[in-house]
Amino acid sequence: MSIFLIISLDLFNYFPANTGSVQSFTSPKGGTYKLECWGASGGDDGGRGGYGGYSNGNLKLVQGEILYIISGGRGGSYAPTALGGYNGGGSAGGFGSSGGGGGATCITKTNRGLLSAFASYKSDVYLVAGGGGGGGNSYQPIIGGTGGGTGGGSGYNCVGGTQTSGYTFGQGQNCGTTTDGGGGGGGWYGGYAATGDGGGAGGSGYIGGVLNGSMVDGVCTGDGYSTITQISF
Repeated sequence: MSIFLIISLDLFNYFPANTGSVQSFTSPKGGTYKLECWGASGGDDGGRGGYGGYSNGNLKLVQGEILYIISGGRGGSYAPTALGGYNGGGSAGGFGSSGGGGGATCITKTNRGLLSAFASYKSDVYLVAGGGGGGGNSYQPIIGGTGGGTGGGSGYNCVGGTQTSGYTFGQGQNCGTTTDGGGGGGGWYGGYAATGDGGGAGGSGYIGGVLNGSMVDGVCTGDGYSTITQISF
């Protein structure tokens, strides 16, 4: 069993509240750092939003090296066209009230803004934890699909993002103004929105350029967040 000494830990919550932003981390010393991301959950309706995913991996950094973090926001709840969460969550349908998709959380080596802006710069992305799909009310499953892992969970008549496909890179689908249903979760590839008053699908996670990486789907409720922990010099 491996035991790591935690030398320092930095927490990056969804910030500022209700807006979101790109945050940065500058390594105080050279060494190995454990990177961890939790994606945001989808918003609620009669069924809750899908939980966001978790991704982690280790990365060697030199002193002064900069990483960029985008912590996803939870999808809006109980409202027509409830907004998707920051960093790729899709909005709920405008006819009725459902949940918006949760936003993804990611760590990157460059600052290009939202994850969707990295479509032509995928090698700059270290980790993504997918966001959950928004909740619905009438059609099963009414619970939004889970976010994260190699593929996001399915919703009502809609599928989650995978490692190679989904609604689009970095963005979950908006449900539309003339229908009802949960929005798709953000992720490496975002999930699709529900076609009726059911749950939207979750977005996928991703691991790239890190050591000992792993992903788990459906573990985070609320807004996304990230931690960076130095584990060795």
